[in-house]
Amino acid sequence: MARSWVEFLEGESLFSNSVRLKYLVWAIQRLADPGERLLEVGFGSGATSVLLADLGYQVTAVDIDPELVATGRERYADWRRRGPLVIEQGDMFHLPWGTRSFSLVFHQGVLEHFADERIVEALKEQARIATWIVFDVPNHRHRLKPFGDERLLPPSHWRRLILEAGLILVEEGGRDFQRWLYLLPHAVFSRWGVERLGWLLRRLAINSVFVCRGR
Repeated sequence: MARSWVEFLEGESLFSNSVRLKYLVWAIQRLADPGERLLEVGFGSGATSVLLADLGYQVTAVDIDPELVATGRERYADWRRRGPLVIEQGDMFHLPWGTRSFSLVFHQGVLEHFADERIVEALKEQARIATWIVFDVPNHRHRLKPFGDERLLPPSHWRRLILEAGLILVEEGGRDFQRWLYLLPHAVFSRWGVERLGWLLRRLAINSVFVCRGR
């Protein structure tokens, strides 16, 4: 297990995130137009926020870890000067913005580190400040715990927590698969495949992507 999140995320890059998280980015693009305000909670490496800023969104990225915040501010100083990216320290359970301050909140690899009641609390807080919530978590097919404390829950468990938080589950997708599945035609894993074969991908994926909105 890594000594800190900064150490754990050292190998992350814009390239690896653009490949690995394309399904998450595609989901966000379907819901929000460039220029709209997005919030990433628990931004980690910050690479996903930078990718979305590059796509024309106004992105605010928050994390409670001061070391990650300092690293992100230094690493992406040029993006912050240009205006589409703001990096702040903040607690996702107590976000300092008013109701519907953002069009969409997103995060990847965050909620699986918390107990059920804290997950519900976080989702409720995110629904307060944004219309849409899009999140990506490893599921029970993942098998590995890279950081060490991940809870590898089945998608059915995540659906229950979403409902418990008072959210509406609009869409469920998946990303990353066991290696043997990549013997299937590339089209299955393309944007075309996501739009037409999403029902199949979410049943095979080792990470689940949930699109939710408040009531």
